[in-house]
Amino acid sequence: MTIPFPQIHWAYLLPVLLVVGGAVFVLMWDAFFPQRERSFLVTLTLAVLASALGASLAAQPGSEAASMGGMYLYDGFTRFVFALILLSSFFSVLLSAAQRSLEEVPAGDYLGLILFATSGMMLMAATRSLLMVFVGLEIFSLALYVLAGFLRGQPEGNEAALKYFLLGSFASGFLLYGMALIFGATGSVDLMEIAQRLTTSPPSRSPAFLLGLGFVVVGLGFKVAAAPFYMWTPDVYEGSPTAVTAFMSVGPKVAAFAAFFRLLLAVGPRAGAELDAILWVMAVLTMTAGNVSAIWQSNIKRMLAYSSIAHAGYILVALAAVRRGSDLATGSFLFYMLVYALMNMGAFCVVVAAGARGEERTRIEDYAGLGYTRPALAAAMALFMVSLAGIPPTGGFVAKFYLFSAAVKVGFVWLPVIAVLNSVVSVSYYLRLVVLMYMREPGEAPARPGLLGPGWSYALAALVLAAAGVLNFGIFPSSFFELALRSTLLLN
Repeated sequence: MTIPFPQIHWAYLLPVLLVVGGAVFVLMWDAFFPQRERSFLVTLTLAVLASALGASLAAQPGSEAASMGGMYLYDGFTRFVFALILLSSFFSVLLSAAQRSLEEVPAGDYLGLILFATSGMMLMAATRSLLMVFVGLEIFSLALYVLAGFLRGQPEGNEAALKYFLLGSFASGFLLYGMALIFGATGSVDLMEIAQRLTTSPPSRSPAFLLGLGFVVVGLGFKVAAAPFYMWTPDVYEGSPTAVTAFMSVGPKVAAFAAFFRLLLAVGPRAGAELDAILWVMAVLTMTAGNVSAIWQSNIKRMLAYSSIAHAGYILVALAAVRRGSDLATGSFLFYMLVYALMNMGAFCVVVAAGARGEERTRIEDYAGLGYTRPALAAAMALFMVSLAGIPPTGGFVAKFYLFSAAVKVGFVWLPVIAVLNSVVSVSYYLRLVVLMYMREPGEAPARPGLLGPGWSYALAALVLAAAGVLNFGIFPSSFFELALRSTLLLN
């Protein structure tokens, strides 16, 4: 008896191999050559991420893109998601190089964890196996638990890491138990096989399967910070280093939503109408809770945390539309996440760059008069706030337009209406910061760029890239949106 060796497409697997290999190399280099300058490891990490991005863009997915029996799946959707994850990691490393509070931490350990977390996100997004979804989630979650409390001398960082670890462990338990129930009901963890068995054997759509699907939604809902599983978000975002917060606000969301989309594309049409109601309610609660809670925040990192929750609610609108088989919704999701990554990373970049005497400015009141003392930073922050609010001619407006149009097209009318009303509510706290920067006297002398340490050039590069992207996607969005739509054509 011969056992067939599972087929592996090494060209498609190369981006993940580069990131994992880069993580090991960075750790080993720092262990054997600790005297090297921190900037060398930063440059090496950026080179690894750029190489992985190049490998992702160079690989043209075909119809036979499944490796290891579907454990690793590379298609147009995977390719686009890889680009988003690697982009968020690239920005996070740039911010880490500019943040003074991270100058004294072990650079190899920190950057290695960033790369390992990136590899876990990539694995979670590039699979149709529930087992690999869990493995990828645990890889990046364990890395993020450590990164959240990486500044061990700060009590709020230790608190953030502990809260994230405890609540994340509960969420992982829900996810794993749900996967076990789905396996028990269908006999498989492969989404394609599960969909086939639900079609050919209706009894497999048993209460056990529906309960398992509900537990999986809970587990993934925690990772995307959807209501009512979002309460960890503001505390963890506030206590973590700003560069790590920026990373957590984009990368894990992209990976978890990618897994969510694959799950709904496979089993959503066969899961019953009850799932529509669940997604509808989750979307409304998430965007409403995020926007209303953000109004009362006095800390800018907590405000951006609740903003992130609200945007997760908007993305859930696309998730509900995908449940009804809308390719436009999947393309809109990809485009939205691209724009969201740029404007969110850009906002956190300004938080790092506006630091006074090497310290972070985390109170919103600290930004009073920034338009007079640091006009370039204030203009960039105003651009990102306007884009997050969805005001033209920024990428945020176009992304929301495409997303809500997809929902209307499949028959959801009131859901986009509620989302638009929530966007109106969000204008109050986004523009409050703009008003403070331009219509209030500065409270203290501004920090000069040199006070950010030797990584100021990295922060400047990140800021310019983010601002240019937000403007470009707002004025010339068509080519990138068409690319996002084409990325869904081979979605399995």
